[in-house]
Amino acid sequence: MQNTKGLALEVRLSAYLDGEVNEAERKELEQLVARDDEARLILEMLKAGNAFGNKAFEEFLHDPVPLSLVRRIKQGPGVNPKSERVVSAAPRPARTRLWPRALAASVALLLIGGSTGFIIGKTGNDDAAPMNVAAARTWLDDIADYHRIYSRQTAEHLVEVSAADLDRIEPWLASSVGVNFKLPDLTAQGLAFEGARLLVAGGKPVAQLMYKNEDGDVFAICFLKNKPGTSDGKMTESMRDDIAMISWQKADASYVVVGPSADANLQLLADAVSATI
Repeated sequence: MQNTKGLALEVRLSAYLDGEVNEAERKELEQLVARDDEARLILEMLKAGNAFGNKAFEEFLHDPVPLSLVRRIKQGPGVNPKSERVVSAAPRPARTRLWPRALAASVALLLIGGSTGFIIGKTGNDDAAPMNVAAARTWLDDIADYHRIYSRQTAEHLVEVSAADLDRIEPWLASSVGVNFKLPDLTAQGLAFEGARLLVAGGKPVAQLMYKNEDGDVFAICFLKNKPGTSDGKMTESMRDDIAMISWQKADASYVVVGPSADANLQLLADAVSATI
């Protein structure tokens, strides 16, 4: 147990929340909070900071694993155990655990102060336009939502036009989307063409070509017409939960290859598609 007498009230209340004060000091702080509005407000802000920190940490634990890390795990790190060094460090002396709670208090104070400022500003200027704090969706977000649904469909519902009508697919999608393309042959990558769909993403028509591997995993190639002069060819990896995406721009179109996040060869697949489509 710690003796926090003489320290700042925020630090004392942080230790109280952690259960790190003795019985006498606990009763003293509880009496102080009961009669003092400022102490009670600080305690509530500390609790809010704790809740905020716990929630942020929980969300961090559920973040998707980066695609590059998945690829390294699948392919193996190639570490030579003989080259590793093991360094023994002397144990560090125990230190007080007051700073995490103090940090949580700072976060809570920042949040409450920002909220108060917003309310005051809103009250003083009712004609001000509301602030849009939501992140804007992109066409890739729409594609991820589509893929999550369609990839779970049975064979007869997976596509709109099946691979059996191959001659119809290229002219149909080219005229609908406004992008001329050549259907990629991905048999060398272990993928069989299943068919195609016409989607709407980002308010534009999008072509979707669907493939399957031997394990039944579904991969998609999607593209839409873009503004002229936006060609850069640079590929960008992104993830939406369990879905991995590699996107790029070429000529007057934007492309994305979509597949399971656990697949280690998505970059090779994107390179093959970019070279042939």
